[in-house]
Amino acid sequence: MHNMQATQKPLSRQFIAVIRLLVLVAAASAVLLLLMGDTGAEAEAPEATPVTYRVESGDTLWQIAEPHTDPGGDVRETVRHLLELNDLDGADLHPGQVLLVPATS
Repeated sequence: MHNMQATQKPLSRQFIAVIRLLVLVAAASAVLLLLMGDTGAEAEAPEATPVTYRVESGDTLWQIAEPHTDPGGDVRETVRHLLELNDLDGADLHPGQVLLVPATS
């Protein structure tokens, strides 16, 4: 019997370069998909419907904002949102005034 050995041609440098490029493109695509997935999830999250709050004597925007700020959230952002949501020019509040307040998640 003859000892048959399969002869294999070594891979060309060009073929190896193409494989490396394909692996690099696949890795870059995976990273982009992950980043876009995070951004897409944030963009798709609907904003909670605001609730109403009737201002009482002595209330401040900060006091109103604190319980309506998500845990770990920034109360300053909630105050800013209150100002925008209610089209307020400043922090002056009047007893009986009804404010729209962002609902917490």
